[in-house]
Amino acid sequence: MILARVSPVTHSVGNCVKRVVVIVTSVLFFKTPVSPINSIGTAIALAGVFLYSQLKRLQPKPKAA
Repeated sequence: MILARVSPVTHSVGNCVKRVVVIVTSVLFFKTPVSPINSIGTAIALAGVFLYSQLKRLQPKPKAA
């Protein structure tokens, strides 16, 4: 149902964000200790998703032939 409304790329970015939210929520809920390398990895994932979405918005849409 979601794929019919959004592009596959948008759906993929949404899945990435969902995974990060699940990880952060589980860390907070279960009080799992997080090493600095885990924090860096999560930050890189968030930054990548954010930058990708910003660049995708700036990219001109191709003209229909």
